[in-house]
Amino acid sequence: MAIRRRKKPNLVLPLSSMGDIAFLLIIFFMLASNFMKTGNVDLQRPGAPTLEQQEPAKCSVMVDRDGVVWCDGAQVSAAELASIIKPLVERDRELAVHVSVHKDLKRDEFMPVVEAVSESGAKIVLTGEPED
Repeated sequence: MAIRRRKKPNLVLPLSSMGDIAFLLIIFFMLASNFMKTGNVDLQRPGAPTLEQQEPAKCSVMVDRDGVVWCDGAQVSAAELASIIKPLVERDRELAVHVSVHKDLKRDEFMPVVEAVSESGAKIVLTGEPED
């Protein structure tokens, strides 16, 4: 009696979709990571003779040299800033928003931002650099 050998099925795995999945994961983690928070804003913080160490920012607001407002790395207007921060304050009543303002801005250019953060009910922490 002759024993027949079974033919192995010819399996072909499409590996081209693995590359697509890898690039999608890389893009997702780049967008979800913290490098977007302050990396794209040209900001020179004002100096102060004494500074206190604060807890890490859960929410950060920056105003660059041109008066453009950035909230957690996304460009926003001062008018919509309160509506963005208010839901965060509802989740965390002790939320401290770190506000960074470019050192060359005048009071009337950054005060709408400070007022919007204050209107949201968050605690405001102004950030700066130590003076030499």
